[in-house]
Amino acid sequence: MEREKAFIYIDTNFSNDEALMLDMAFRSFDFEIVGISSVASFMSADAAAKNILGLNEDHDLYLPIASGSEESLAKRNIRTKGEDASFYDRHRDYLEEVDVTDHIYDIASDCGKIDVLATGPLTNIAKAMDEHEDLEDYISHIFISGGNLYRPDSNFTEDVKAIDKVLNSSIEVFILPKNLADGIELKDSFLRSLTKDDRNMKIINKFIMEKDKLYAPLLLYLLETPEAFIFEESGIKIDDKENIGEMIRTSSRKKAYLANRVNEESFLEYIKAKLCQ
Repeated sequence: MEREKAFIYIDTNFSNDEALMLDMAFRSFDFEIVGISSVASFMSADAAAKNILGLNEDHDLYLPIASGSEESLAKRNIRTKGEDASFYDRHRDYLEEVDVTDHIYDIASDCGKIDVLATGPLTNIAKAMDEHEDLEDYISHIFISGGNLYRPDSNFTEDVKAIDKVLNSSIEVFILPKNLADGIELKDSFLRSLTKDDRNMKIINKFIMEKDKLYAPLLLYLLETPEAFIFEESGIKIDDKENIGEMIRTSSRKKAYLANRVNEESFLEYIKAKLCQ
């Protein structure tokens, strides 16, 4: 019997590695993307949403995409690290004209069960949980790129309350610390060998030029191939007083799955294969 495809909701921005991840996800036949939201991170949420819409159209897809939060749960502007660059001048489709909290809830409840892939601050997800108390009943797993085993990471520091709310929910949480991707060696020969076409040439060339890390593609790999990782199971809370955003292990929380090792060779082969689809 053929296994049913998982329903995947993506909450992201449009940095170089996130753009590469989206390009890879749009090529996948292994799951069904049911919706996308943007959150302020590398660029503003609005600019990111418009770029995601453009890349989506380049793949001849018409996915429901909503522009999300610019402010944290504490109502502070989420700091951005880049410029609001536009990579797509014209759009055939439109962003969803609905609040991101309703966008997430409506899609999740319509699907019955979804998995969430989140590469930025968890503001959108946490706000949707505040607005819709039963949202977590419709989310099976959430895969998070953020945190760092050696120092606080911006995905957590920008909205400590949001990550803490998700960690304290009933949702099964997988965390990909940034330092795991930092340790993967990216040779120029590998990057130049990546398959390019009209849809991703600018993305890959910019990724190579700026020598970015593979944070978001590694999270996509975790979602699709968790057996390639070794996990530590631990209760985790987030420091909101001294080292803001730092992960603290605790026995008082339900356990999350913290990735601490990955098969690097199979991951790099995965990227090559995904870009050939």
